[in-house]
Amino acid sequence: MSNSASTSKHASTHNDVLPLNEVSDQAVGGKARGLAELIQLGLPVPPGFVILNAQADRVPQSLQAHFDGLQGPVAVRSSALAEDGETESFAGQFDTFLNVDSFTALTRAINDCVASLSTSRAKAYQQGGGEQEATMNIVVQSMVNARAAGVVFTADPVSGRHNRMVIDSVHGLGESLVSGEATPDHFVLAPDNSIVERSIVDDNPSITDEELRHIAAGARAAASNAGMPLDLEWAIDHNGELYWLQARPITTLGVDLNDGHTPIPADHVITRCNVGEMMPGPVCPLTFSVQGRAIEHGMQYMHTCYAGRPAITDEWTQINLFYGHMFINLSGSLQAGRTVSFNTAETTAASVCGRIIPELKDPENRRLLPIRWLGSMKFFRFCMQAAKYTAAFDSRFRHFHIAYTDSSASMIEEMEAKFPWLCETNEVHLRTSAYSGVMEAIIQSIVTGKAKDGDPNEIAERQAEAARLLAGASDVESAVMVDQLDGILDLLAEDEPAAQNFSDASSAMALAWLNSPPSGAVGKRFQEFLQRHGHRGYRELCVRSLAWADEPERLVESMQASIASRLSGVYRPKNTEIVDLNSQPAILKYLLPKAHDAIRLREQTKSSLVLCTHKLQGGYRHLGTLLHEEGKLPDPDLVFFMSREELSAFCRAADEDTHDDMVELCLKRRKALDFQALLEFDDVSVGPAEPRDHTPPLHPENGELIGRPVSRGVVEGHARVATTLAEAAKLKHGEILVSEITDIGWTPYFSLIAGLATDVGSAVSHGAVIAREYGLPAIVNLQVATKIVKTGDLVQLDADRGILRILDHRNSDAHD
Repeated sequence: MSNSASTSKHASTHNDVLPLNEVSDQAVGGKARGLAELIQLGLPVPPGFVILNAQADRVPQSLQAHFDGLQGPVAVRSSALAEDGETESFAGQFDTFLNVDSFTALTRAINDCVASLSTSRAKAYQQGGGEQEATMNIVVQSMVNARAAGVVFTADPVSGRHNRMVIDSVHGLGESLVSGEATPDHFVLAPDNSIVERSIVDDNPSITDEELRHIAAGARAAASNAGMPLDLEWAIDHNGELYWLQARPITTLGVDLNDGHTPIPADHVITRCNVGEMMPGPVCPLTFSVQGRAIEHGMQYMHTCYAGRPAITDEWTQINLFYGHMFINLSGSLQAGRTVSFNTAETTAASVCGRIIPELKDPENRRLLPIRWLGSMKFFRFCMQAAKYTAAFDSRFRHFHIAYTDSSASMIEEMEAKFPWLCETNEVHLRTSAYSGVMEAIIQSIVTGKAKDGDPNEIAERQAEAARLLAGASDVESAVMVDQLDGILDLLAEDEPAAQNFSDASSAMALAWLNSPPSGAVGKRFQEFLQRHGHRGYRELCVRSLAWADEPERLVESMQASIASRLSGVYRPKNTEIVDLNSQPAILKYLLPKAHDAIRLREQTKSSLVLCTHKLQGGYRHLGTLLHEEGKLPDPDLVFFMSREELSAFCRAADEDTHDDMVELCLKRRKALDFQALLEFDDVSVGPAEPRDHTPPLHPENGELIGRPVSRGVVEGHARVATTLAEAAKLKHGEILVSEITDIGWTPYFSLIAGLATDVGSAVSHGAVIAREYGLPAIVNLQVATKIVKTGDLVQLDADRGILRILDHRNSDAHD
């Protein structure tokens, strides 16, 4: 909406009066401008006028005539020049007066309204963000004898979703709603005006569904005309007529939360499984266009090797983005692998999601059986060459580095030149992952095949046994990291006073001690750990994230928690069971070592992938710093809110207006990321993913949740529900960790917990692998555990049968 500061003969004369339907390009303030635009759109607005540049105790000559022309009580509202703009609303900062029924009362209300310009709250608001001097104009309008009134937001200001309209309504005047004195009826509408949420205060709804649709239609028309989401006030009189009282931009929103989404067919099945473990939460635009593109490249590369794909293209065939969250396109994967015999809907769903997905169907255009057999042979050859290709890649990758330059123009060239390394790293890692997946599937099939048909308990026990056998791999990168970190903490724990001081200190002080000479061998081994594993961390494949080497305090916090458990005497040391191959059948005696080799290879290439990402992270941060120093970005962090293509164009553009437009877009995208982080999705969607509007009540049968056991054992304890590392930092010794997922950044907390339960995951998920290293009972793929279990609940984790039981609900406050 326009908030023009242009002047005219009306604005240049003190205390002039202008009817709302005559407003054109005058500097009338946001409120009057919004009403004028509604009138021009043909929406019903109560008649009124605006007093320009109102002054206390100065009455315009025509004021009496304009007031008499309204014939009845009026509302007097501010319309300051800085008010109701695109960046600041000034909502509630200036006074409003209703039912003004005489000329004397009108002049008094005008004086009071002008005086509110100088109140302490208005001045504080201006100092906190208002950029314009708040010159006071005043809108005077006929009062609506309201039967019902309320507000409508054409985008949800709470969730940030542009495809949700929110309407609140009350009986009578809307002031009780705006002031917070009344609880409104609440409605949330989808783009087709279907009601996705309805909350009525009592048995007497304030508006009908027909009136709701009428309000929605008018609000959508106003927002479309303004070209931005709006916050509008409305009233319905006792004759059922709808009037619009105010329209202003919603100043708290970012871009549309589905900005940059990748279109897919309506029948495609997509999932957050697997990719949600790699990339929990939303990703910034640069991460999707860098890491997302590299993963898509790697997947297409696989299919050029064995599935007959002719070339790698810029299409998004198997990686998708909706509302800032990455998804795997299971249908796209099936379509790409239709020349491979065992690539079926059942096997694809099981390998990615850990269960059968009924909505996922085999493609109708699958190739003839002989072609699929040939494709299967090519796939197995592709997998068996994993070690060869990894060795060849490693010989070159050890020389990979990013050269930092002193200008953004040359730095973007360096980043573009090094991006193909990330694509190739994904090629290699996906090959080793496929090899590992095949070997693990074979082991699972052999072991679970012994179960009695249809006996879920025995199947679960066999799945846990297969997971135990697969855990026997030695020298796995993630396990080596655990061993080295435990070794540092064990050494520190030998000096109890030093360990106590380390545990009690702030994370900054503890880090300073580790970096100082008094820390001795502990500090030296900590530096060696960072040198080898410092590229790892939470959300380690996101190019905006900081690794342990960049933010060591995060690692130190988890080390302090682990030291505290050692000092308390309840420390649970790592307890990896060694698999006795001689006790296994001949087929497993032969295949298990090969499966272990595949697991080692997969973890090795995963570390290389993270290391490549870490080097790119540093390069992009340096580029952001250069752009900031060159005056092109107000904040270096904004570099992450452009796509790779946009960033390249931005660095090469000389036009300042181009830079300003992109900076504004980046700021809105960063604001949107906070909203995107609050969204929740079903783990499987058909067609474009949509966030849940609300989480339906969940009632597990007999207090039991069923998942997939990945590390055997049965344990009882109090639950600690943690979906972020900040929440995990509250873990107490012996609690059972209930989380959506865990990644490498959670590793140090495993020495504290008694068991692990996650909503998503598989036998090769990070949590499953590390739980087996510590001998912890673990269940994955519980789907809704974090929604049902509460911190402090007494639970039983039966990882022999894959059942999480809630034994007793407890007060979570006692466990915080």
